[in-house]
Amino acid sequence: MTRLAIIGAGIAGRSLLYALAKGNKKFSEITLFDSDSFAHTCSLRSTAIVAPRGLSLGHSDLGDLLVGAFQTFSSHIENDRPAGVFPITQYTGGLSKLDDLKKRYPNGEFAKDFSLFSFRSDVYMACENAYLIDPEIYLEWLLNQSSTLPLIQKNDFVLSVDEISEGVEVKTQNGYTHVFDAVIFAGGSVNRFWNKQSNDQLSNIKPVQGSYLEFRNVNLGHHSYSLTLDGDNLVYHAHSHKLLIGSTSLVTHYELPEMNSLLEIYKRLQSSLELKLPDFSAAEVKVGIREKAPKRSPYIKNHGKCWWIGGYYKNGYSLGYDWAKKIIGKMEIHA
Repeated sequence: MTRLAIIGAGIAGRSLLYALAKGNKKFSEITLFDSDSFAHTCSLRSTAIVAPRGLSLGHSDLGDLLVGAFQTFSSHIENDRPAGVFPITQYTGGLSKLDDLKKRYPNGEFAKDFSLFSFRSDVYMACENAYLIDPEIYLEWLLNQSSTLPLIQKNDFVLSVDEISEGVEVKTQNGYTHVFDAVIFAGGSVNRFWNKQSNDQLSNIKPVQGSYLEFRNVNLGHHSYSLTLDGDNLVYHAHSHKLLIGSTSLVTHYELPEMNSLLEIYKRLQSSLELKLPDFSAAEVKVGIREKAPKRSPYIKNHGKCWWIGGYYKNGYSLGYDWAKKIIGKMEIHA
C-alpha cells in the first residue's frame, strides 16, 4: 500500500484527490497539507471563469492543451454535475485593437445592446459558452467526493521535504514529521519553496499577483455572466449576488494590491457600460499569487519520489481535473 502526501489544497490538490477517488486507487493513507492562513490559497482568490477564450486546435501547443482541458472540464460538468459550477455566457469584446480581436473571434459583431447589458456606444463583441465557478463551493464538493479515500487533512505548512532510505520525510511548521512513499507538490506559486529535490527545475517560474474587486449584495438580474472588454473583466454571480471587477497582473510575490490599476479598470467599465456600478469604496479587494511558468505552460516534473504539478496561471479551474489525471498516469500509482 502507498503512503501519499499532497501539499496544497487549492484546485490542483483537490482535483488530485478527486481524480484518485474516481480512479479507485487504493492507499494506506493520503495526507493533504494546507495552511491558507500562512500561504494563501490562490484558488480561493480567483474570478474562476472557465471558457474557450476563442482558442481552437492546430495553432499552438499551449492552445491545443487548453482546448483539450476545456473539453475534459466540460465532460466533467456534464457527467458529474458538481456543485458550485454554473453554465454561463462569456462575452468578449473591445473598443480597440480590433484586428487581433477579430482574428481570435471571427464570429463577433458590432452592437450596443446585449441580452444582459448595454454599452454607451457600439462595441465588437463575441459570445461563447463558459462556466462560472464559485471557488468555495466547488472546492468543498471536490473534497466531499473524495470521502472514499483514507484522507488525513493537516492544517499545517510544510517546511522541508527530504528523500531518505525509508521514503520521503516531511516536516512541518507545527512540529509534525512523517515518512511517505511519494509526495506531490501542488502548492501553486509556493511550489518554489520546495525546490530542493527538483535541481532548480522551477527556477524560471514567476509568482504573479492578480487582484480584483468583490462587491456583495448586488442585484444585476437572474442570470450570471462574464464580460471581458479590452482585457477588463466584470463577472456577475446571480446565485450569490456578487459582482467581481478586475483583474490586475503584476510580476511580484507580495499581496499589496494595485489600487490605482483597479480604480482605472472600474472607471473604464463604468464609462463604457449603461450600468450603475456600486461605489468603488464598497468593494473588498481580493488578491491571489499565481504561478506563471515559461511560455505560460503548465508543468509536471519529477525527481525520485517527489512530483511537482503547477504553472496553471490563469487556467487553474480548467486545467485542474485534466492535469490531475495526467500526473496520476505518469506516476503509475498502483494499489
